[in-house]
Amino acid sequence: MKKLLVCLLFAGFGTTLSAQHVVVLKSGETMNGEVKSLNDGAIKFSFKGNDMTLKVADVSSIQFAAGAAPASSGTTTATTTSTKGVTYVMNGRKMVKQPKIDNLTMEKGVVVVEITINKYGNVIKAVPGIEGTSTTSTYLQTKAKQAAESVTFDTNPTMPLEQKGTITITF
Repeated sequence: MKKLLVCLLFAGFGTTLSAQHVVVLKSGETMNGEVKSLNDGAIKFSFKGNDMTLKVADVSSIQFAAGAAPASSGTTTATTTSTKGVTYVMNGRKMVKQPKIDNLTMEKGVVVVEITINKYGNVIKAVPGIEGTSTTSTYLQTKAKQAAESVTFDTNPTMPLEQKGTITITF
């Protein structure tokens, strides 16, 4: 009986220590789950209750509860920066014009916006409400889309014609 209690105690204790992570793929897709291990260029990741294996080369960054840590993926790394409730992930780019955020309601939430920028750093497409968004408020999603569209990144003519990333806005 004691052995059973000790096993249950360790099993319960182990599950309370698990941390949540956000894995951002180079494609711009984000997945909320738990990183189980990192071995030989492969990340074991639990996503929506399903265990999956991701190649490190396909991962742009892994965000932990205490902050963000870029994944080791060779020569390219993601830029993950946070400013006043705004976090963005855009490989090799820096934000030169901050978003204009206004919230005229008492609504709270987090909206993740998938953005596409051109080589000149201008946002040419913004899709709010992708995975990681904590609100279904159309008002907050519209405001997040408008904020994302007001952002400008640095100009880099050697970058691809279009580049995808994300902007996360906390209201």
